[in-house]
Amino acid sequence: MNHIIRGIAIVLAVAAVGLSFAGCAAPPAPTAAVGVEPVKLEAVGDTGVKTLTLTDKAVQRLGIATVAVAAGAGDPTTGANRLVIPYSALLYLPDGTTIAYTNPDGHSYVRETVVVESIQGDKAVLTTGPKVGTAVVTTGGAELWGAEFGIK
Repeated sequence: MNHIIRGIAIVLAVAAVGLSFAGCAAPPAPTAAVGVEPVKLEAVGDTGVKTLTLTDKAVQRLGIATVAVAAGAGDPTTGANRLVIPYSALLYLPDGTTIAYTNPDGHSYVRETVVVESIQGDKAVLTTGPKVGTAVVTTGGAELWGAEFGIK
């Protein structure tokens, strides 16, 4: 009878040791596609600007939305046309620079510096910026800036 109790005690001790090591195991591997980055960055020459190419899923998760740059009324003194974009397309950087992300093709996005002449309600009137008809990001720009500069 003693040897049966001793056997049970050994089995319980082995089980307890096994359970104590269970918490030391490596966490399970993620179930997402391994090696697929949500964004690919490519330098645009030596400008310091990068083209961001997002996967379909990344565009969907960020809710990226775009609107085309419109032509605004001309300057009364010079006759030069102004550019109009939604105010939501503007991003103000810490150094005071104002930018907007353009969407030149597919899921590619490029940062462009803009010069704001005035804000009129929900519209920004620009003296310098993307050409008329260029798509600018109105939702998701801050996330693109974070991705471009490695902010997680």
